[in-house]
Amino acid sequence: MKTILLVSFLFGSILMIKEQSLLKTETMTYEKALAISKQNNKPIMLKLTANNCKFCLKMENEVLSDIGVKSLLDENFITVSFNVDKEALPLNLEKSITPTFVFVDKNEKITSKLPGSWSKKDFIELLNNRI
Repeated sequence: MKTILLVSFLFGSILMIKEQSLLKTETMTYEKALAISKQNNKPIMLKLTANNCKFCLKMENEVLSDIGVKSLLDENFITVSFNVDKEALPLNLEKSITPTFVFVDKNEKITSKLPGSWSKKDFIELLNNRI
């Protein structure tokens, strides 16, 4: 009986965490990110992707889905995703190579851009240089 309760609790917890994670990524807009950035002095990372971008998929599957990378991003940045084929970009950004990661401070100043796909090790190093 204890085992069933424990398994039920763990399964329920996992579903809640997954749901919160989905809600977080679905509802984050640039405007919300900017407000959080100003309140917490935390930089924004804009993730620019495109339809049919194989390097975007590679980054998502091999790097951004990694628990260590996710943790580093969550702790140090406010991440906002944009599909450049479907959405207007903030800050007068122009559609360019995808993926591109644009770092913005609380004053809406672009501090750096990282175009292209990276290995997990390199991306973590690049993120750490922006903290």
